[in-house]
Amino acid sequence: MSENKKIKFTVTGIKCGGCVSKIENNFQDYSPVVEKETGEVVMVLAEDTRPIEIKKKLEELGFPVQSFVKA
Repeated sequence: MSENKKIKFTVTGIKCGGCVSKIENNFQDYSPVVEKETGEVVMVLAEDTRPIEIKKKLEELGFPVQSFVKA
């Protein structure tokens, strides 16, 4: 059985509640916690989910990722 891991993404472009909702709705499978003020998004990923894929999807939605680390 694979383990879950928490990853913290630091992103830019989260300006309003609509941005928060957009992230929450597109990543609901990963239980996202979005902090608009700091630009931090913490998600719980399955061990076999690659953070680089999440980074790519965040950027496709208009939220450039500055960094990501284990939370």
